[in-house]
Amino acid sequence: MRISNQAFHFGQPSRRLFGVLEGPSRNIRTGLVLCPPFGDEMVSTYAALARWSKLLAQMGIAVLRFHPFGTGESDGTFADFTLQGALSDLSEAVSCLRIRTGLARVGLFGVRFGGFLAAQFAQATSLDFLLLWSPITSSRQYFRSLLRMRLTAELIYLQTREVKTTTERMVEEFQAGRSVDILGNEFSAELFHQMTAALSWPERVSTPRVLWLSRPADGPQPASLAQKWVSPGCKAECQCLPEAPFWEELSRIFPERFAKASEAWLI
Repeated sequence: MRISNQAFHFGQPSRRLFGVLEGPSRNIRTGLVLCPPFGDEMVSTYAALARWSKLLAQMGIAVLRFHPFGTGESDGTFADFTLQGALSDLSEAVSCLRIRTGLARVGLFGVRFGGFLAAQFAQATSLDFLLLWSPITSSRQYFRSLLRMRLTAELIYLQTREVKTTTERMVEEFQAGRSVDILGNEFSAELFHQMTAALSWPERVSTPRVLWLSRPADGPQPASLAQKWVSPGCKAECQCLPEAPFWEELSRIFPERFAKASEAWLI
């Protein structure tokens, strides 16, 4: 099968997004938009997700990998990244995939925080399917964990005798309207307020098929949340697999179990 690989910018001139579209040159079965993880996790998973995109292309699936505004190769700086902006970018990516491929059948694939965004998007937009890999279910808790990670990085990686700040001080900076450097990225006060306002996990999604893959370390919550989505119009399935945390820094792990389960479900 001949595979096409296209790298390009799309979106509005004032908000150009970078994307890579991989898929068969003809006889495309379905389309998939990848919602990448956030921050350093986006970098750590890049090789693994690019590899999986190529495998899916061999199976007749077109995959659009894109960078939200302010991240990766898209325009803007990290300080420009916001939740509402990322959801708008996701809508732009879905439209882009449909226009470039002519496909009507398109779904979302979200990893970690990308899964949170994909679920938020899917609650109000009709899609053909939703695939989630260990999605973040609380933006508030996730943001707090990022603040704690900065403190840990200072102690371990920078080998400082004491941390220069605390989570309380960082929160005070945000509340005063100032940006804060977290693990080398400039987080805006707007992003802080959006993340900690805690968009609730959707009670329902507007898609007929959902596959949620979790790990034992994720606990029982994924299965219970996925079960709430089950309805006459939505078949939601949750599988718990012993997958390694491939999104961690410097990880070279390919998520074989998640990939195989997803491939069987997609086909």
